[in-house]
Amino acid sequence: MEHVIVRFPESRIVFIDGAEGGITNRRLRVDEGTHTFKLADPKDYTPNWRRPTVTGTNPNKPMEVIFEKIQV
Repeated sequence: MEHVIVRFPESRIVFIDGAEGGITNRRLRVDEGTHTFKLADPKDYTPNWRRPTVTGTNPNKPMEVIFEKIQV
């Protein structure tokens, strides 16, 4: 099992591979491999999605997946 934190300035639902997977800024667990991360609406963030390969993480060193807030 791998560990990820999806960073965003607000609390937002995170979708992992199309399914609700948790909340931003909290440690999430995913299987090792490549995953698509998106945030719930509103679409005031960039990029639209990220697709990193998650491997070699642990609870103390999660992968960070970063989204930035934009003005719409």
